[in-house]
Amino acid sequence: MQFLDIVVRWPGQEHDSRIFANSRLKLRLDTGQLDGRLVGDSGYPSLRYLLTPFLNPATPAEERYNRCQILTLNPVERTFGVWKRRFPCLTKRRPNELTTTVMIIIACAVLHNIAVLQEDQLPDDDEEEADADLQALHVPVDPVQAVPGEGLAVRNALVNQLFT
Repeated sequence: MQFLDIVVRWPGQEHDSRIFANSRLKLRLDTGQLDGRLVGDSGYPSLRYLLTPFLNPATPAEERYNRCQILTLNPVERTFGVWKRRFPCLTKRRPNELTTTVMIIIACAVLHNIAVLQEDQLPDDDEEEADADLQALHVPVDPVQAVPGEGLAVRNALVNQLFT
């Protein structure tokens, strides 16, 4: 998996959802410049392009959706693990200047993407199985204009279409 957008201007303790809310990726999705679906944990808002889990699944279909949603998040976490294994400097605190640290993080992301494009991946036994799970979950949903609750409506439609 490659990095599509990297934001390095926020401190490490900032929640991912706040960083996403202020990212170019979100802006591009909101304005229709980019089409696709993202999967986020319960700390993210449910948006037409951002699928989040049910906090309290009430039906077997919602429980099945949550299981698949978690399986879909796993490759994202695995990608960060691969990135840190490929570039151990990302896991250590370095007494660098802030601008140097920012450049190191960006350089590691770019080099990671190049390694992925060159198929120079670190071994990962579960990668093929996880990729198959992702392919099974790819369902196009018609884009809609931003309206309150639209993310929940998209998620509910997906559950009714695939998990009932």
